[in-house]
Amino acid sequence: YIKNLNFAGEEEYVSHLSKKSRYHYRKEILAFQEYFEVKCNSHLSNHELMYCYKLFKAVQKQNIELNTYCYPYNLFEAMNNNPNYEFLLLYLKNKDNKSPYKVLAGVMFCYKNHGVTYVPSLIGMDYAMNVKYRVYRQLLFQTVMRAINLRFKKIDFGLTAGFEKKKVGAIVVNQCCYIQAKDNFKLELLGLYQGID
Repeated sequence: YIKNLNFAGEEEYVSHLSKKSRYHYRKEILAFQEYFEVKCNSHLSNHELMYCYKLFKAVQKQNIELNTYCYPYNLFEAMNNNPNYEFLLLYLKNKDNKSPYKVLAGVMFCYKNHGVTYVPSLIGMDYAMNVKYRVYRQLLFQTVMRAINLRFKKIDFGLTAGFEKKKVGAIVVNQCCYIQAKDNFKLELLGLYQGID
């Protein structure tokens, strides 16, 4: 999370980053900003939402750090109809001028919690573009800038990629989860398999 977003803008925010984070900002974020156009929409067309869902599924498939089932499309439809959600869209600028269409490189699905906490809850991105243009880092940075511009007090990031989030000034808090099972036979069986070499 980032607890204090009381900054006048990008320059002041960057000046409060650590020396190492400022280095990452210059080399991995600022150096690629010119390639992108950033838009923020409170509602997407059906076609846009379907494409954003496709980008989310690419991340869900690739990210083994958070192993969950794939969220159903109707969850994203509910986000699209909820006034507290917005979609931060990162388009690759069209340099060749041959096509009128911009290419969507990534999307951040963000929840606005009562004007206090900005929550980038899910992400979608094109991994091929990420390698060349650092899409993930750009999405993280643009999310921070959006929260600052909307005057939110803090950001609660998701559960994974703590190292990348530190580069934009986030503090990583280790999380722990407990479960209670009514029938623990399968859990005990898993425990036995753990002990087998």
